[in-house]
Amino acid sequence: MAKEFKKNHAQVCEAWRLLTAAERARYIEAAIPKLALMTGNATKARRLFNHLLSHTAELDEVTRLIGATGESNDLYLTARGKTMVMGGESTKTMAVLGQLIAALLTGNEVILHCPSQAEMCEEAARALYDAGINEDVLSVANDSQTITLLHIDRLAQVAVSGSPSEVQNVSQELAKTDGILTQTIGVTDMTGLSEMLTPDYIHRFVTERVKTINTTAIGGNASLLELGAS
Repeated sequence: MAKEFKKNHAQVCEAWRLLTAAERARYIEAAIPKLALMTGNATKARRLFNHLLSHTAELDEVTRLIGATGESNDLYLTARGKTMVMGGESTKTMAVLGQLIAALLTGNEVILHCPSQAEMCEEAARALYDAGINEDVLSVANDSQTITLLHIDRLAQVAVSGSPSEVQNVSQELAKTDGILTQTIGVTDMTGLSEMLTPDYIHRFVTERVKTINTTAIGGNASLLELGAS
């Protein structure tokens, strides 16, 4: 039963990743009215959230690269993987929710962890579930120990908001972990949230991939296929 759950979990998360950013944005947009009200400044929150969503089109862009004759090479962006969105003791709701929206928009599986605002996390998750986002894609882990969560298997990145020392402590702990390199995406400006307004912020949640297709064989040169079969 556990294996079946893990199998289904992986399938659901992969289906979320394979959606276009525009499709994911529609789910998030449906939850924004509720999320904005949770911040205490709905107008400012809407501006921030809409700014993040304004990157949707560029996330879906595909760039044709020059390659060898007989093949096509397309560069595209995709989710980095399992992402923890967490807040320190000094974090603000808007910072946590901004990072959460960025992580989801880019197609990542997200673990939300902010023990100092546990009720807010549950409310935000409910709003996103009501908008159609699956519980396998977004889970809340406020009851777990932060140190334990930072060492979970195949954690690709941690989006942490709080004081500079809190962000530094998370980075230092991640440096001790085994396995894949886990990056830290820090937000320390709790007033202006300036880190989220930089042009490259949303790109910290994605990685680049190239899809290569042998266009010569696909294009109808049957002799190439015959050679492979002989």
